[in-house]
Amino acid sequence: MPSATRTIETDVCVVGAGLIGLAHALEARRRGLDVVLLERGSRAAGASVRHSGHLFFSALAAGAALDAADLARERWMELTQRAGAPAEEGGTLIIARNPDELAVLEAAAAEPGRGARIRSAKRTGRLAPIPLEGVLGAFHAKHDLRIGPRSAPAALARLLSEDPNARVEWGAQVHHVEPGVVHAGTLRVRAEAILVCPGADRRTLPAELWPQQAGLTFRRTQMLRLSRPGARRYRQVITTGLTLLEHPAFWAHKRMERLRERLELEVPQLVEHGASVVVAQLAGGELVVGSTAAYTQSPSSYSRERLDELILGQARALLGVSPSVRQRWSSTQVSLPDSPDDFLATQPMPGVRVVQALRSTAAALCHAYAATVLDELLSGAPQTDMYIAVHDMRPDTGGGVRDHARAFGLRGA
Repeated sequence: MPSATRTIETDVCVVGAGLIGLAHALEARRRGLDVVLLERGSRAAGASVRHSGHLFFSALAAGAALDAADLARERWMELTQRAGAPAEEGGTLIIARNPDELAVLEAAAAEPGRGARIRSAKRTGRLAPIPLEGVLGAFHAKHDLRIGPRSAPAALARLLSEDPNARVEWGAQVHHVEPGVVHAGTLRVRAEAILVCPGADRRTLPAELWPQQAGLTFRRTQMLRLSRPGARRYRQVITTGLTLLEHPAFWAHKRMERLRERLELEVPQLVEHGASVVVAQLAGGELVVGSTAAYTQSPSSYSRERLDELILGQARALLGVSPSVRQRWSSTQVSLPDSPDDFLATQPMPGVRVVQALRSTAAALCHAYAATVLDELLSGAPQTDMYIAVHDMRPDTGGGVRDHARAFGLRGA
């Protein structure tokens, strides 16, 4: 006998419990809207938990993204504190070993929205225990944050699940979406607004939702987790001049082209494979190190040992120690390589938005971007300054059905 269909009525339905989906669900709750979050797995398992945890606000592109950095940081601080997994405020150090790197970093640090300063080599050595031979200085962005790449998404999901006006459905594989209705097996969710945040796995997304964007491809990265390097502590996330090639924030500076040409001559393998050497220390002392990047239409399931060794060698040279490898992994996200944008948002049908991260800086910006998406999608639902949890005082309708349809209409009036 077939299972009976369950129906849930809500204001906002979010598909995907990665960082982007959680940001949209939490932003909807901030506005007093009831939320149902659907996740196909038993927990988030994609790119949202396969990164360094680095929230790189200072590398956001100039314009709307950088203008939103303060709000984005405020949201991260508030929500991680409420979730019991506070973000660490160590900041970022970008080490300069060449005059062209230092010139680009000086120009970026002069932009007030980045909250950065240039530190001397001596001062850099006091900030981080790294070898100083050849170091000319460093870009120090003290307002950048670091979260636990695995613990933070779990804590935010728990925060949402404990909210009486939110509902998280794990193991809910969405197979069809139409205006106002999401279908996930025997579960049907009716919602005025639907936000789909699927990551990069198009195999699990209904075909009608996949963006038809010219130039859209996949970016596959490889990363490592290393053993704790003795008693050494690195408060800042530490990276090198290679990271300047990855982030549009630095592309416009006049010395950038010369820097790129030099690196292509000196370290062609690193440039060819999109290497960006980033070292972040976890709460337990282990190090997350990344990453390389390969652009492809068909992401492979297999890592390439040679790419791991490239990054490992650069990280060991940066730190002056040789911790052992504890874990290796890869992740995939969608990408528009020539675009400076952090997100791709598409509208496949009325009342539905598909939101995907295009860059590693999207994690830093996701809560502020969610506010922008919901402003446009809900057109009139008021935003408040604090996270709110409105208790539903209406009687339980039973059978797993919650009647929120009138509430949305009243709020939009």
